[in-house]
Amino acid sequence: MPGFILKLTAILVVGLGALLYQAQLPRMISLALGLGQTSAPLSAYPYTCRRLHHERLKACEDMWLSEATRQLFLACSDPLARSAWAPSQGSLDVSGRSLNDAIIVIDVDDLPAGPDVTRLRVLSMPGFAGTNGDGLLNVAGFGATDDDEVDSIRLWIVNERPSLNLTNGEISEQSKYGANTTIELFRAGPRANHMEHLKTFSHEQIVSPNRIAPVGGRTDAFYFTNDHGTAAKVGWRHQLSPILGTGDVSFCDGDACRQVVPGQKFPNGLIRGRDGLIYVPSSLLGTIDVYQPQPGGDLVKLHTIETGYAIDNLSPDRDGQIFAAAITNAIKFFAAINDPYNKDTPTAGLRITKDANGGYKVTKVVEDGLGEVLPGSTTVVHDATTGRIFFSGVVSPYIAVCDRI
Repeated sequence: MPGFILKLTAILVVGLGALLYQAQLPRMISLALGLGQTSAPLSAYPYTCRRLHHERLKACEDMWLSEATRQLFLACSDPLARSAWAPSQGSLDVSGRSLNDAIIVIDVDDLPAGPDVTRLRVLSMPGFAGTNGDGLLNVAGFGATDDDEVDSIRLWIVNERPSLNLTNGEISEQSKYGANTTIELFRAGPRANHMEHLKTFSHEQIVSPNRIAPVGGRTDAFYFTNDHGTAAKVGWRHQLSPILGTGDVSFCDGDACRQVVPGQKFPNGLIRGRDGLIYVPSSLLGTIDVYQPQPGGDLVKLHTIETGYAIDNLSPDRDGQIFAAAITNAIKFFAAINDPYNKDTPTAGLRITKDANGGYKVTKVVEDGLGEVLPGSTTVVHDATTGRIFFSGVVSPYIAVCDRI
């Protein structure tokens, strides 16, 4: 009887979700299949692109460019481990989690002309305890700021660490309890080869964090997205979160965290733009909501930008333009997640700029419609100094760079 009730409840929830979002269902299907979108090969764009290979430049889910120090920071892992251990997405095989996750740094003004990267730095973390003393990070998204006053960089990193049994300190049954994800604050410097650990943010509101948008200045306050909300770490409520719209945007200041925007459908890699506004993409709807921060951390919605694509992380460049990683074929993208060394997937980079009327213009600046060179991208970073565009993907065994012709 309890099993029957559970199944009946799940059916009712799915049915309710379908009724609530039936107007958005065609949009979701269209974005997933790439229906109504035009696709073009790399040769149609004024860029020459190449892959960059290194043993540590794999499964780099997120990137950030320090304009002050000309360093590209990447959150990298192991392509096969990503499919085993990705708690916010419901993958909880802790035995398969990567033991080599790290923040990698490349000096962008010292890139090789060919495909092989020979000079990069894997940042050590002296004194960082990790999970029960193992010293490990399990990196996902991150946010960072240049601090010009002290010539340093601060990084807020999502650490998808496993839960522990508080009685004996051993790793718990993750499928039952879920992960114990935290946000870790580090500091690095120019020519960084290590990170100094400053603080661990652990709070009941930090459940499925995807990406962090630091407020900036000398404060440690930040916004972040819970892409699967806070209702459950495991089970049907977690899995149905994108359909039910239980994701959120939350705000932390000091040791206090709270929800500031509820009802989000898979909110992904948010940013604080150069204009001080908060931009929150929805992967499920292909939109970007724009918010004005208020004193105390509340957000007031100003706009919704329609991109026409399933999008992942956003990145602002030096000039205030926003670049977005577009997933142009979700079926091929998820096939590559399950077989990252043998499956390629189409991808594109979008540019979002403000127009003269106070609205926003979305432009596809680069596309690899045939999946020939670029990774199935989750982050696109534009270097306004050189005009280069960097592409990285959550499971891709390489990154890529495009130079304007």
